[in-house]
Amino acid sequence: MALKASFIGLGSMGSPMALNLLKQGVELAVYNRSQDKTTPLVKAGAKLLKNPNDAFKHAPIVFSMVANDQALQDITNGLLEGAYPGCIHVSSSTVAPTTTHTIMEKHQEKGVKLIAAPVFGRPDAAARQELLICTAGDESAKKQVEPYLNMLGKYIYYFGDKPEAANAVKITGNFMILSVIEMLSEAFAFAEKSGLKPEQVYQFFTETLFPSPVFINYGKIILQKKFSPAGFKLNLGLKDLNLFLNTAKSLHVFSPLAQVLQKQLLTSIDKKREDMDWSAISLLALEGA
Repeated sequence: MALKASFIGLGSMGSPMALNLLKQGVELAVYNRSQDKTTPLVKAGAKLLKNPNDAFKHAPIVFSMVANDQALQDITNGLLEGAYPGCIHVSSSTVAPTTTHTIMEKHQEKGVKLIAAPVFGRPDAAARQELLICTAGDESAKKQVEPYLNMLGKYIYYFGDKPEAANAVKITGNFMILSVIEMLSEAFAFAEKSGLKPEQVYQFFTETLFPSPVFINYGKIILQKKFSPAGFKLNLGLKDLNLFLNTAKSLHVFSPLAQVLQKQLLTSIDKKREDMDWSAISLLALEGA
């Protein structure tokens, strides 16, 4: 029997994810608030949904990848109107753990299972099916959606039966990535002022102490100053960091480094860089030097 699904949210991440499902034989229906973004998917064979309410009418599994907490809450209200017991909603958006917990309770009222499945990876990684996917939620529902997740990512990790746990992992990871970006920014500025070639410093550390994709990929972006078009916009980076800080505050966790990073993002936005890649905070280190 053919796999069927609906996909809501066709931004820079949602579009390549949805396209990968379609390419691998999933009977896909798509919805996006701005309908022009559905055109490439519809031309490739997807069915167009007029609103989120119709998503579960097409298939019992619905994926969503929307920009923020409010957008997720908005589409959830419509999505659940057309839901029935046994349906599964796979939410890949980066949102606060508390938001996921709140919408999970709404899902439970309708007998719908919620799987949180935020991803790590930029749009090019999404296109290559190389995303790292963090999942949490009902284990049986997770097993049902695994065939779809395997079409989207390289690795799938399960963090238990509470969906909000996956979102906690996601915002923690984004905080750590931004920390690496700031570290690289300051290190390259220091190297240049010391008479070193930042490219040589980058090569040495990424081949020895820090052979990590985050160091390698963002180090290259910073050295080449390729901040546009953005793989992940700076203003979205601020949104995610604020999610981390607000959650940390609610948990009584002191996070001074995150506060420094927040200041760097806000200063960059003051300099009209909100649509640049979030690694553009590295320009502050250069300007300061």
